[in-house]
Amino acid sequence: MPRASARIADELRRRIVSGRLAAGFPLPSERELIEEFGVSRPTLREALRVLDSESLIDIKRGSHGGAVVSVPGVHTAAGYLGVILEYRHATIDDVFGAACVLEANCAAMLARSRTEEDLTLLRAAVETERQHRDDPAALLDAQNDFHRLLIDLVGNTTLAVLIGQLREVIDAATRSQLVESALSEEQRLVASAKGVRAHAKLVDLIEQRDADGAAQLRRRQVSATGAYLKESGVGESVLDLLG
Repeated sequence: MPRASARIADELRRRIVSGRLAAGFPLPSERELIEEFGVSRPTLREALRVLDSESLIDIKRGSHGGAVVSVPGVHTAAGYLGVILEYRHATIDDVFGAACVLEANCAAMLARSRTEEDLTLLRAAVETERQHRDDPAALLDAQNDFHRLLIDLVGNTTLAVLIGQLREVIDAATRSQLVESALSEEQRLVASAKGVRAHAKLVDLIEQRDADGAAQLRRRQVSATGAYLKESGVGESVLDLLG
């Protein structure tokens, strides 16, 4: 039989992921939980430590402390993924290769299913990029927002989570390159304008329902970013990028 602490952790985990215990709200008090489960304080605290290690709760110390529900996001999952990839000697090339496959297929899926509302959102995201062409950091944020929007509009939660984890690594790599890059201001502006045009072209293909064209363009975009980062020598370690 599982240990008592494991059974408590399992039950509280179910309540959290089902939404019965909502993010941002405190767990019942220690006294309430001890009475409910009929266990000792050390056993309960062992269960809470398990949930804390899974980022399902945030344990606050002090007189106003307690356990608060904190559902993990993509960044938390990406941290676990980074450990596994690093252990298996994955490279940034591996990450970009996987992203090429997944994001190209998402672009094709969206081209087949897009609505007028989707196109409005995508064009607004591209316009935001245009407004930040002279600010490299703000432009990078806008471009990352475009990438996330593109995936979210596909409407497949599993793909969104999987690609979101890969995007955590890719976004960290591109941000690192932005800090370390020796490009001149003129080169930055040229690269920025090229990136915005590529996204605008992708939206055009999605509007035309050209699934093959959208997939090919998205694949080239992701591949080109990966090749550029590899050439710049940024981000050899997946785990270091996420650290």
